[in-house]
Amino acid sequence: MKPDRKVIGELIVGYRKAKILFTAASMNLFSLTRNAAAAGAISRALRTEPRATGIFLDSLAAMGFLKKKNGFYRNMPLARRFLVPGKKEYLGHNLQYQDIIWNAWSELGSVIKSGVPPVALGKLLSGRSKFLGEYIKGMGEIARKPAEEIASALELSGAADMLDVGGGPGSYSIAFLERNPNPGARAVIMDLKGTLKVTRKIIAAHRLHDRITLKPGNYHTSAFGKDRYDLVLFSHVTHDEGPEDNLRLLKKAFAALRKGGQVVIHDFMLNGNKTAPLFSALFSVHMLVYTKNGRVYSSEEYSSWLKKAGFRGIKERHICSQTENPSRILVAVKP
Repeated sequence: MKPDRKVIGELIVGYRKAKILFTAASMNLFSLTRNAAAAGAISRALRTEPRATGIFLDSLAAMGFLKKKNGFYRNMPLARRFLVPGKKEYLGHNLQYQDIIWNAWSELGSVIKSGVPPVALGKLLSGRSKFLGEYIKGMGEIARKPAEEIASALELSGAADMLDVGGGPGSYSIAFLERNPNPGARAVIMDLKGTLKVTRKIIAAHRLHDRITLKPGNYHTSAFGKDRYDLVLFSHVTHDEGPEDNLRLLKKAFAALRKGGQVVIHDFMLNGNKTAPLFSALFSVHMLVYTKNGRVYSSEEYSSWLKKAGFRGIKERHICSQTENPSRILVAVKP
């Protein structure tokens, strides 16, 4: 089969569609188009220039997010389902987070030359910018389905005490407690102080919030404890770190687990050749532009670290395999 120029053509203009959608989400535009609204009214509400607003709205209609009729704009089903705040499947916070880190991606050429991201992830997570809140809320939006699938796949009957390292929005702790047959099961979420301020607001209304302890700490320097937990989870933590740091984290988890306890690593993973799946390969570049040492790893690399840390009985499972962003878990036991 001959190469198709259409593939390259779509990539050339792909960034335009992405930036339009990110900007619309950041403006909270789709809240204004729940009901039919004229361009002038939308422009006044957003305090934007009328001509520019009209062009922008027309592009969203062309992309299938809005329907334009007689000069009025209204959300199409795709926008109604995923882009209106308050909806169960709302993805707006994640899109706003993508918009915030847009500039980091624009420096990709410089990053490849220097190996240094323009803005370090630690600074972005410091809480001194809009990034932190949108990032944590966005992670909560995309974590719901994998959290439920992982919790269903694990044997949790013996996991009375769980440590969720870098647990962010608390999605995995909640899912694990919901699936745990032990009514006395508890979870500890360890994360940065600023992050936990967002976490507290997210989990406050959940019926199990009183069984979750928020523990401020930096997982690099804070102690995990010794023989304290039945399950230690690293979900989307290891891709932020280099190999040496990941091995150190797994050794800390080994010490923190009781005999027979489980460590669970959940992340995007690459094949041994590091060229598939596509989402994971692209996400590795995402790590390149705003972490110092992070990237996406293969399950073989994780297995090597787990064995060095002392774990045995390693099992692998694919998560959300039919989605556009499949991930995997590796589960291992402290003998």
